[in-house]
Amino acid sequence: MGMTMSAARRMLLLNWAARSGAWIIEDDYDSEYRFASRPIASLQGLDTDGRVIYIGTFSKVMFPALRLGYVVVPTDLIRPFSAARDATDIFSSTLYQAVLTDFIEEGHFARHIRRMRMLYMDRRKTLIKAIHSQMKGMLEVIGAEAGMHLVGLLPRGANDVGVSRRAAQRGISAIPLSTCYLIPPSRGGLILGYGGANSHQIHDGISKLRMSVHRDDGRC
Repeated sequence: MGMTMSAARRMLLLNWAARSGAWIIEDDYDSEYRFASRPIASLQGLDTDGRVIYIGTFSKVMFPALRLGYVVVPTDLIRPFSAARDATDIFSSTLYQAVLTDFIEEGHFARHIRRMRMLYMDRRKTLIKAIHSQMKGMLEVIGAEAGMHLVGLLPRGANDVGVSRRAAQRGISAIPLSTCYLIPPSRGGLILGYGGANSHQIHDGISKLRMSVHRDDGRC
């Protein structure tokens, strides 16, 4: 799993890229939704040598059907990136771009982010509380500071793929953590999304997940 780099390590990485002539591709995924502290400065914002290529999308912070992304590149990469885009499909919908531009410039986007940050924070708290009350000792929450997903570690020896399969049979989507590893991890877990679930759905989902983890024979 990834981790949040300290400011010192970020500067070391940027210095290495400058010395090596390397590019850093920064996908600032879910950076708008950070709950435990202030938003962390992006590498691109700290970069003084033009070594960071910053990418993002509006489909996560707005709605999935809005297929608009963006790339912030150093000045000397604008021409080759533009040529590559022209060779791909020329441009995204100009109507969507124009509407989104107005949405941002008129301040609606910033208000939307603030409103959704509070909503997702409440849902995150609800999910953590439901896990603690219904699945104590069965699921250990880690990495809950940002984004719209939580990671929960299962007891050692538990088969997270099997748990995920049984949860799916009950209508619950829980991605097995082991599928994100190149080699089997020492401990399995589940990735749980909460962005599209209300309080009732979260409590009901955790109840079904508990049954998926705790089988009749008491093993995972």
